[in-house]
Amino acid sequence: MPASEQQTAVLADHAGACVVCPHPWPEHDPTGVRFCTATAAAALSRGCICR
Repeated sequence: MPASEQQTAVLADHAGACVVCPHPWPEHDPTGVRFCTATAAAALSRGCICR
């Protein structure tokens, strides 16, 4: 499995929702992907980048 698919599996729950913010994972733009990936990797508690 490519790294990008592995990351998606970590950041999306079984319904395809992002585990970091309230938005569906498939709707993330490149900035959102980077933000939520970094947030999850560092176990940070911060709001959504869309705010």
